[in-house]
Amino acid sequence: MKKPFGFVATLCALGALPMAGSTALAQQPPAVQPVASIAPGAKVYDNAGQQVGTVAQVAGDKVAVAVGNNGIVVPLQALVQTEKGPALNASKAEIVESVEQSVKDNAAALNTALKVGAEVRSAGGSKVLGTVKQVGANSATLATAAGDVKMPRNVLFVSKAGLAANLTAGQFDEAVRNSQASSAPQSQ
Repeated sequence: MKKPFGFVATLCALGALPMAGSTALAQQPPAVQPVASIAPGAKVYDNAGQQVGTVAQVAGDKVAVAVGNNGIVVPLQALVQTEKGPALNASKAEIVESVEQSVKDNAAALNTALKVGAEVRSAGGSKVLGTVKQVGANSATLATAAGDVKMPRNVLFVSKAGLAANLTAGQFDEAVRNSQASSAPQSQ
């Protein structure tokens, strides 16, 4: 039985997309202090003080920043503290262009990697979440230990470890449990 995974689409902005040109964004001017810590919801600015996004998730030294309908993941040390708040050392135009190019690059890589039989790993690559059973235009069905799970295509990306979802193993397991609970028949 396929389980709806629509709520995962909201996680797409959490950005597990690798960012092209990330080294340019990681450069810091010498007089600026790096951000020591940051929390989800914090606004992120460019080097001119324009807001470019919002912190969606922090995992160790990686920060996912929602930029429009997409996102980027940058190392914490790529963010510097400014009067307005945390900022990336690039212009808004450069950041947006980098995100758009990453989306294009990921789409091309995903078209190549998303095949029946391919393993899908967690965002960190440490756990195999399932194996691709079926590929649709906008989704992929994974065979998992908990049964078949239908995932939106835009949750998937290609990482160094191979095909992955922008969910940690824990987030994936919780999402599957919630999906199963919401699709269970209600007793009256």
